[in-house]
Amino acid sequence: MNVIEVLELTKRYKKGVIAVDSASFTVEQGAAFGLLGPIGSGKSSIIHMLLNFTKPTAGSIKLFDRDIATDFHEVQSKIGYVPERPGFYGNFSAEKNLRIFANLYGVPGEYDERIAKLFILAGLEGKETDRVHAYSLGDRKRLGIAAAMLNEPELLILDEPSAGLDPQGRRDVLALIHELNVHDVALFLATNNVKSIAEICEVVALMKSGRVASPITTKSFIDNIRGTGLQLEADLANMNERVLQAIKSVKGVRSIQCERLKINVDNIPNINEDVNYVITRAGGRLRSLRESPSLEEAYVRMMGEESVE
Repeated sequence: MNVIEVLELTKRYKKGVIAVDSASFTVEQGAAFGLLGPIGSGKSSIIHMLLNFTKPTAGSIKLFDRDIATDFHEVQSKIGYVPERPGFYGNFSAEKNLRIFANLYGVPGEYDERIAKLFILAGLEGKETDRVHAYSLGDRKRLGIAAAMLNEPELLILDEPSAGLDPQGRRDVLALIHELNVHDVALFLATNNVKSIAEICEVVALMKSGRVASPITTKSFIDNIRGTGLQLEADLANMNERVLQAIKSVKGVRSIQCERLKINVDNIPNINEDVNYVITRAGGRLRSLRESPSLEEAYVRMMGEESVE
């Protein structure tokens, strides 16, 4: 079953501004779907229409086979939403905030045990009684995910979940989102961060200037923007013939440029880890290893060169 079916969805604002232009896509039950595009491309407008915050100018949306124009109340309890910056009562404890949200969502029965489990799931155990204004942005985002999971939704909609986070906070939040998807919660993730899409989503649709491209697998998308090969730039503390021969033996390594040690490789899974492993086994010491172009560089280049069809 599809949890989301969007057909020819269009949103025009005042003065004829088109935020979303005839978008069509589906999201299957239990899938992780990424909507990837730059700021201002129309992603938030699509989210607001999915949540029935605003009405489409044209087109239709079905959630769980229900047309939300008439039956949104029938499916609302199956949906969780995490905005870019979740809002809480800062002077209240995190636990009190979740209790307030549980009451607002009409969570049935005793929910103490559910709240306790959500603190564990979100990695916030021990911080239940802390006031939210003392939380870091990463902790607020994880608390936002916990709040969105209070009603045990089948579909979780996330708007820029990793925006503004440091690398560790980003990893923590993405790990939590991945864990939710493992438990068959369908994800709709809207972001401008291509690495978040690569780590979380099985399917991605590119959005640019209101237009949404046909969804494809994330692997196909990455292969398309990077091509079949990439270059690893290695910084070795000790270079010798033994290390070079070990690198050449790695499956996927095409050639090596010894000046600044640039390694041309096939774009295949775990190639970085494989190269790092053999360097270490051969007695080499790796100071750094970066992909060129990086995934972000390839994405930015592609967005500057191509339009969405």
